[in-house]
Amino acid sequence: MTFPRSAAAPSRCLPFLLAGGQGSRLFELTSRVCKPALSFGSFEGRIVDFVLSATVRAGFENLFVATQYRPDGLCRHLDRNWAHNFARGVSIRDGAALSAHGYRGTADAVRANITSLDAFGPREIMILSGDHVLDIDLAALLQHHRSQECPVTVAATSVPLSTAGDFGIFDLDAGGRLSGFVEKPAHPTPMADDPGRALASTGIYVFDWIWLKAALRAGAGPAAARDDFGQDILPMALQEKALCVYRLPEGDEGRGAYWRDVGTLDAYRLAQLDFDAAETPVALPKTMRRPVTQSVDSFSEGTVYLPGSRAGRRSQIRNAIVGPGVQLPVGFRAGFDEEEDARWFRRSAGGTLLITAEMMARRETTLRKAPTRPLFRQRPRMTSLSPMEG
Repeated sequence: MTFPRSAAAPSRCLPFLLAGGQGSRLFELTSRVCKPALSFGSFEGRIVDFVLSATVRAGFENLFVATQYRPDGLCRHLDRNWAHNFARGVSIRDGAALSAHGYRGTADAVRANITSLDAFGPREIMILSGDHVLDIDLAALLQHHRSQECPVTVAATSVPLSTAGDFGIFDLDAGGRLSGFVEKPAHPTPMADDPGRALASTGIYVFDWIWLKAALRAGAGPAAARDDFGQDILPMALQEKALCVYRLPEGDEGRGAYWRDVGTLDAYRLAQLDFDAAETPVALPKTMRRPVTQSVDSFSEGTVYLPGSRAGRRSQIRNAIVGPGVQLPVGFRAGFDEEEDARWFRRSAGGTLLITAEMMARRETTLRKAPTRPLFRQRPRMTSLSPMEG
């Protein structure tokens, strides 16, 4: 399968895909597979397909991938569905194979591979995340970086102030110039032109390779380790006045971009619902196909069915993620009684219900062992007593 490429293919910029995350806030969904390889809802595809599609469209011919947590499924998916799109190959380096402790953070994943990366002779390194749902013009991002005089560019977008504490947040002065950056602040700074939103890092960066190598090597010692881009490298770049921001186009500002962090059960479910409509917010990667429609004799609201799952007849389910292979029985009901739901399933703070095959099996076993209540209370049998018994 081939993809249309950017008219101006980027040269000497190497995309580095961070794809080693466990996704612990997705709980049981990632118990057997890393987060980038997790199915995107009921579509026959993976979360990582979004960023891979954007990378191919931008015209990149190489791809460097850092893996760590349960990489086997991801590696098979890359080999079968994506490797042929990169004319100069896909290089995969697993953190567990490089050292006993693995990669200590996002920046350490690059540091540990400096020698291998040098062999490509890159001018820039573009850092990408394998666990975001997005549609971004990466060629335009690279063009913007090359038009600036900063060795570091961060792609940023606005997010609701209520969720901004989950991201790295930029502070812009009255003139729109970058004046601050805090990773996951307790009290995010709102945007001057939109007090209800904050400007957040997407975790997508372009670095001049010479600058990044120097920064990583300077922070290689245990006393001053710079292992994370958000916590360590970006604040240092800001202090050196080496950082600029590329705001993703929104609304009427040219070609719109789409970016969602799906690191929690709520975010994962809601992002999937964006694509359940007849008209999706952005085009799906060509590796993805729409699922088979659920039974018309069931009721589902705000619910995501992962591949192989299905609702039984007369079932009623609301605001749930139904795990892979789960077969809900006839008349099943969930998402209406918080106490009953919490007895069997995982329920997030935002009201998303996670139902896995293991949870359903425990529920079935428990209910099967429970004593059956009689429909009617039986009256004690009356007998007459003999004089001797009295």
